[in-house]
Amino acid sequence: MLPIVRMGIAGLSVVLAVAACARTGAPPANMLNQADAVQSITLMQAYDSNHDGVIAKEELETGLQREFAALDANSDGRLSGAETQAENDRRWRESGPASSPLIDWSLDGFVDFTEFAGTARSVFGDRDRDQNGSLSGNEMRPPRALPPGTMPQGEGGRRG
Repeated sequence: MLPIVRMGIAGLSVVLAVAACARTGAPPANMLNQADAVQSITLMQAYDSNHDGVIAKEELETGLQREFAALDANSDGRLSGAETQAENDRRWRESGPASSPLIDWSLDGFVDFTEFAGTARSVFGDRDRDQNGSLSGNEMRPPRALPPGTMPQGEGGRRG
């Protein structure tokens, strides 16, 4: 039953995302990209433990370990269905459809640390454009908002 509940949350997120995109008067893609960038930067800033404006990979991993340990109420190294549901409920209350639910990708009935850390690690990897193992400078700034109808330059946005 619990995998169905978890898949229900993921399915609901997909439905809400599709509905949001389909509505009349949706913001231009460049504005959505800026909102996504701001959200990912905000997520990463939470891991800047020494508050120097640079997020090192070690800070990210230490923060993720601390968060996982706090959620793992019985300290068995994995999140049960109940622990996962409680965290997903908290995330939903905090961020609504913008939340990133924990998902038992391996379908073993638990969320392990790799599954737990996946979103934050992915965001870190995407933002670490110079691949130096830390986020700083332009990697921690959202892109400028472009006027509606303007194509962004770069991959997929080049004009020929």
